Amino acid sequence: MRKKLPAQNQASVTPIRRSTRLQQEKTAEKKEPQHPRSRADDILQPRESIKAYKKQVVDPTEERPDPPGTPSESGAQLDVGRRAEKVVPPFVRLRRLELKEDPSPHPERGKELDTPNIQWAVVKDRESWLQILDTSKPQSGKVGHLEDTTTPSLRRPIETRRESRQETWTEITPRIKVPPMKKMESTKLPPKASAAKEVHQKLFKFSKFSWSSLCFLLFFLLLILTCWLVWNHGVPATLVLGNGSLMWKKLTTLWNEGEECSSQCSLVLLESIPDSLQYPPSSPQNPTTYEGWMDLLSEANSVVEIGAFYFTLRDSDLQMEDASAMQGLEVFNMLRSLPSRGVKLEIAVNSPQSSEDDTDELARDGADVQYVKMKELTGGIVHTKLWIVDRKHLYIGSANMDWRSLTQVKELGIALYNCSCLAKDLHRIFAMYQILGKEGASLPTTWPRDLAAESSLEEPRKIQLNGVEAQVYISSSPPALCSTGRTSDLTAILSTIEDAQEFIYISVMDYEPQCIYCKSRRLWPVIDDALRSAACDKGVTVRLLISCWQHSRQTMFVFLESLTVLRRKPLHCPIEVKLFAVPIEGREIPYAHVNHNKYMVTDRVAYVGTSNWSEDYFLRTAGVGLIVNQSGVAPEAQSYTLRQQLVDVFLRDWESPYTLPLENHSECMKKLRE
Repeated sequence: MRKKLPAQNQASVTPIRRSTRLQQEKTAEKKEPQHPRSRADDILQPRESIKAYKKQVVDPTEERPDPPGTPSESGAQLDVGRRAEKVVPPFVRLRRLELKEDPSPHPERGKELDTPNIQWAVVKDRESWLQILDTSKPQSGKVGHLEDTTTPSLRRPIETRRESRQETWTEITPRIKVPPMKKMESTKLPPKASAAKEVHQKLFKFSKFSWSSLCFLLFFLLLILTCWLVWNHGVPATLVLGNGSLMWKKLTTLWNEGEECSSQCSLVLLESIPDSLQYPPSSPQNPTTYEGWMDLLSEANSVVEIGAFYFTLRDSDLQMEDASAMQGLEVFNMLRSLPSRGVKLEIAVNSPQSSEDDTDELARDGADVQYVKMKELTGGIVHTKLWIVDRKHLYIGSANMDWRSLTQVKELGIALYNCSCLAKDLHRIFAMYQILGKEGASLPTTWPRDLAAESSLEEPRKIQLNGVEAQVYISSSPPALCSTGRTSDLTAILSTIEDAQEFIYISVMDYEPQCIYCKSRRLWPVIDDALRSAACDKGVTVRLLISCWQHSRQTMFVFLESLTVLRRKPLHCPIEVKLFAVPIEGREIPYAHVNHNKYMVTDRVAYVGTSNWSEDYFLRTAGVGLIVNQSGVAPEAQSYTLRQQLVDVFLRDWESPYTLPLENHSECMKKLRE
């Protein structure tokens, strides 16, 4: 039986409510000093287990810091330092390790790592369990050294979290072993990446092959081009001396439409001197027209183009035989043999002719002959005398395709060798004659663009003639046959007269400032006024050497006398006129024994044409001219210029015994008739 307590104590032993008691115990815990807990203290009382469970169940969305403490070598439990918390079984969260590629091959790659450099920490909350990385599979395909990094772990999909946690538990030991990496699986790229890499490698190999092939191809083409230039033009002397600008000029002209001339255009002055003319041995002696023509024909390899007034190279036109006709016959036979040699012969000739025997026979032998009815087109004739050989060599002069022009008539012309730019420019004029020779042809309002001039007064060709710098262009007449950019023959003559500063020397067969073949003659003082102005206004010495023969007209001498009147006082204009007569030896030959020259030379420019000086020839008749300016040549190189050669020829004839004063023109004509 219980002993009853005293009454005074009963008041103090009053039962305490459960909630009040728990509050008191909680307050006592806070005041009680904390001591390190032993293993036995972790055995919780029933009520304390409830509190520990409440503390263990936390908000899963709340981020909690990693629990303090580091793992021991033996893997024992950590001393948490909190009295009321229950430590759950330790989990290890591995920090993600960055794989650093090892540039050198490693012999132990793929084997078990002896001393892994992996840090680990105790994880006590459930949220961290789900963040444990699966270390059994590497994140990168590269194999190399492991390097510590502070990059936070990436969250795995929910389906793999449990598997990762289970694998981690089974692999965590005091010395962690990393499973060997599969080389093929770790280095294998996705299909798209592999295809891109393969394409890149193929492109790299192809580009490497393409660059090497391109370099070899360029070198091979350059070698071929160099061999071609040396084969066709030889090794230029200036290149041997160290000047490579000439070779570069040749290279650049291959891409230009208008081909540049060769470095050295050779010019030869040709003359036909009748046997009745005997000059002193010291006077200029030039190659003959016959020699020049035969040389041009021997050079022909592909095509010979001839524009002519008429063809009478054989003496059959006069129904007579003459020994002096032998040279003409040889030229004719040479022309006939061209087609058999594989060389084309193309001829544009005026129509009608006095005799078509030569042209008809040449056509039967394969020549292409075009008969141009110029009188129906312009009211004039084709008075041109030009040759183009292989579009490379050319001839312009006063000589017709007549056997008398080689032996019985005094002629002057020039031959240019290896001068393709001028030869091709002259070919464009010849092509017009061919067009007009077609059946039913008419003059176009505008000539085709491919026939435009490649040289002119405004834009002459800058070339070398016999090694001397020169500016050259080709003129044409009448204006209706001047294509785009072409300088007319009349403009070329007037500009040459105006450009003269010291002297003007003219040697032509006919000089008449009027329209000779017009139905009603009219005055045409264009050239005459230019000469008067040069002599009287500028004081330029003007000399005219005019032919005197049986076909000369009386009106011409009257116009010439009007010029010489200007010499009288008080004008004193320096104008002189002389007549040149070719003596007749043996029997008289029709249309022979005449000075047929058509050239002019000044102190600056040389002009060689094919026309007589009257309105008809410049405004209606077809003709051409070659103008050469060599005014800037050094004195020591003057003897090699065309200008100086023409001056020498003119002065030889001017001072020869075959000249007569103008006032003796009637005697000259009477003597020739007898």
